[in-house]
Amino acid sequence: MSLLDLCSYLGLAATGLVTLNLLMGMLISLRYSPVRHWPHRHINLFALHQWTAYGVLVFMLTHPAVLLLLDAPRFRVVDLLWPTHSPLQPKINLAGAGALDLLVLVIGTSLLRLRMPRRVWRSLHYLVYPSAILLFLHSILTDPLLKDGHPDLLDGGKIFVEICALLILAASALRYRLRGRGL
Repeated sequence: MSLLDLCSYLGLAATGLVTLNLLMGMLISLRYSPVRHWPHRHINLFALHQWTAYGVLVFMLTHPAVLLLLDAPRFRVVDLLWPTHSPLQPKINLAGAGALDLLVLVIGTSLLRLRMPRRVWRSLHYLVYPSAILLFLHSILTDPLLKDGHPDLLDGGKIFVEICALLILAASALRYRLRGRGL
């Protein structure tokens, strides 16, 4: 496995965990109870939601860090911190960096949620949706080979990301339809 493959797999893991985390967050917001509903077990959905968010953060931080180890194209730390200077696909990389920045803001405010008004925390927590959109755009439009910038949208990894995006879109529409009622 090459460093480029490792970078791609870390990005795919982050995308999968983001999807899982968003789905769990929607279940929590709908007052889903795993005891009353399937699987009829005591599962701390809130703790699982928190830990998958931390996992997403770890994968999203290590994904670009692997690029520093590549010989060609050469990425520098400044390219990761300010992606408009990156050697390849700067706008698409900026979308990925924006997704990471929004996620850090959401996780940071979640750690402080008991010290802030619920309405403020909830408004900031909705930033996960623009973060997910930026993440999906970055994941779908990035050339995984870092060559010509033309991604193969029917590649296995891209299809995985597209399925995750469709799942979130469908779940968001259902969540919007059930607003105020819950499960």
